[in-house]
Amino acid sequence: MDTPGRSAATTITGWGMVLSGAAAVVAAVCELSPYPPLIAELALAWLSALFAAGWVVASYRAAARARDPLSKPYRETRRPNRALPYLIAFGIPVAAFAAFLTAFTVSADHGRETERLERAGYDQYEVSVVRLAGEPGFHEGDQDQDPYYLTDLTLRIPYETGPREVTVRGMYTRHKAPRPGTKVDVYFAPRDPATPVVEDGRRTSTRWFLVFFLGLWIWPLLLVAGGVIKGLSDEDDVHRLRRFDAGTHLPALAILLTGLVLLLPKAVGFEVAGYDQLPALLATLAPPLALLWVVKRY
Repeated sequence: MDTPGRSAATTITGWGMVLSGAAAVVAAVCELSPYPPLIAELALAWLSALFAAGWVVASYRAAARARDPLSKPYRETRRPNRALPYLIAFGIPVAAFAAFLTAFTVSADHGRETERLERAGYDQYEVSVVRLAGEPGFHEGDQDQDPYYLTDLTLRIPYETGPREVTVRGMYTRHKAPRPGTKVDVYFAPRDPATPVVEDGRRTSTRWFLVFFLGLWIWPLLLVAGGVIKGLSDEDDVHRLRRFDAGTHLPALAILLTGLVLLLPKAVGFEVAGYDQLPALLATLAPPLALLWVVKRY
């Protein structure tokens, strides 16, 4: 059913739906919330869903008024919005990528532990070897790796409460065996002696690898996809898309809502039947499927 009526409510709710949805996508890509629950992203996404429900209701009310025999005949007076085709064309692939990134959000436990370590000053520091706690184990090198030693070392760790001696097993040194006074790099928390001292304590996130390194080809690909969608879209069709049509918009909105529900386990931080990442990966299909449905209808 095509509802030809429009009102201030349809305009406000329609743009509220689009802009809050776009804000949710930007927040997800920029990782506004570092770990679950993704409060900002969820709030914006559900605000968009509420605006969508309001737009549907407002459109039906406007259609009812338009059918009133005492009302004036409806004439479309709005000019095509130049920004909307670009927002839809580039928003769809970026929204799919945002859902993909959400699937690689770190767990709540990992995020809270990382914050705790940051408060304790956890990082890589250079410290001195006090003595060897075992015999150095020599390992031959090859064409891909230099010769190295693995040695149990007792190190002097300069905690804020005072230096302590800590033994670290299997420390790696190249070329020469370590001896007292040798400088080595280790990870520890100066303000928390209870945090283990380790040789490699980097807390990396797969998500940032996806954003920056894979982004070297993903972002150009997204721009190409957006350009193709924009090139294939008809300005009049995009303009007509602003008028509610039950057969077009309700299934498309249902697909997007399904994608949002699939993101909930990862975004909130709980598993469904032992899964949280798999549903989030499936959610990446929601934006392109919704677009395909709209294209099919038009």
